[in-house]
Amino acid sequence: MNRKSNDILLLLRIISDVVMVCGAWALAYGLRFSGVLPVPKGLPEFMLYLKLLPFVAIIWLLVFTGSGFYRRTGHHRSAFLEALDVLQSCVLATIAFISFTYLYEEYRYSRVVMIFFAALHPWMIIAGRSAIRKSVRVYKRNSPARKTLLIGGGESLRHAIEMARVGDLTRSQILGVIFSGTSTSLAEENQFLATFGLGKLETPSDWVEFLTTNRVESVVFAVPHKDYEYLEKHLDAVADQVPDIKMIPDLVRFTRFAAGIDIVDGTPIITINESPLTGLGSVLKRIVDMIGATFALTFFSPIMVMIAVAVKVSSKGPILYYQERMGLDGRIFKMLKFRSMPVNAEAQSGAVWAKPGDDRATPFGKWLRRTSLDELPQFFNVLRGDMSLVGPRPERQVFVDDFRKKVPGYYLRHKTKAGITGWAQVNGWRGNTSIEKRIECDRYYIQNWSIWLDLRIMFLTIFRGFLNKNAY
Repeated sequence: MNRKSNDILLLLRIISDVVMVCGAWALAYGLRFSGVLPVPKGLPEFMLYLKLLPFVAIIWLLVFTGSGFYRRTGHHRSAFLEALDVLQSCVLATIAFISFTYLYEEYRYSRVVMIFFAALHPWMIIAGRSAIRKSVRVYKRNSPARKTLLIGGGESLRHAIEMARVGDLTRSQILGVIFSGTSTSLAEENQFLATFGLGKLETPSDWVEFLTTNRVESVVFAVPHKDYEYLEKHLDAVADQVPDIKMIPDLVRFTRFAAGIDIVDGTPIITINESPLTGLGSVLKRIVDMIGATFALTFFSPIMVMIAVAVKVSSKGPILYYQERMGLDGRIFKMLKFRSMPVNAEAQSGAVWAKPGDDRATPFGKWLRRTSLDELPQFFNVLRGDMSLVGPRPERQVFVDDFRKKVPGYYLRHKTKAGITGWAQVNGWRGNTSIEKRIECDRYYIQNWSIWLDLRIMFLTIFRGFLNKNAY
């Protein structure tokens, strides 16, 4: 599918989601007050429930968009994964909606209606999306396949063929492959053709005759960088004769996250590393951070008071320790901790990585580190906006400068706010462990971010984050 088709399909999905969730709200009212169940308080006016429909639509659109649901939606995604994503996003949206109705003082809505609605609307959304999915399949099945010529080599060409099998070029009848140059050896060409069951074509001396004789309707260029001379030599001749030309840029090896394309004055600009943690998603994440940090500070306040007293009594010096760390976009901020070492403990050693048997900590400080309770003041960093509840753990600049020289892609973790906990931490990669594994986890988190993933990490932190063999 081209960009226009994708936009239309996304719009159909959004319309279907809104219609289904609003229909579920109306249906829940009908089931509750149909006369089958007793109504001790009398039958409420339907208008009281109908007037909530705009809020229902807005809340679901905001949550679905902010959680990354529409970003992950794709016509090639399996129905099971899409249904699972619907259920997860609906749970979050339902919680937000129930909270809204309790703030909506005009009327208290029936709990039974809420239960019916919570049970009905995910399956109605799934049903609507299933209908769209089947309609697309019927459309593809009944649409004539376009005669498509592939030109390219290497991994770019392999990617183009995979798209023709399962992705955006599935309505293509591939006539054959023209290899673009020296990027692919003869043996690799033969293995390539045998793997995908395609025929090899030679570069024609007369493109007009070749394209006319074979009635080529679409050409896909998947040319590696080293073969771009071939592209410059033949593109004009092909472009003048074929109405549909696609180009797959050789950028896969450069991307760490998703690639994005913007159009500025008609010129496409490709963003190599585009994080999903932008736009509405970042706003929703910030709201969760504010709510979560406020709750955590309230819940842990008695413990924090006792720790503060113990720190003051156990050793001389301030209760809190301010340490400069690097966060979003490489900005330096002061991260808070309960002090676990004597004052000026690093005066002679300088900044060193904590390791087993570290004797710089006070006796009480060692216990704080083992239980991770020294990290509790960082909820204030979250409220200030320096950190998030979930994200890559921040490091000191001296370590960042060292790691970015040794570990490829290390600095990409700064495309999001640092977190109190993260995907690496709940998977055991904290303390003096493999930097490579930690970066791998951080990349996975940034690329696959969703509010649901944040909630999952917070839940796992309760069981894996506080007490950890690598906390010292």
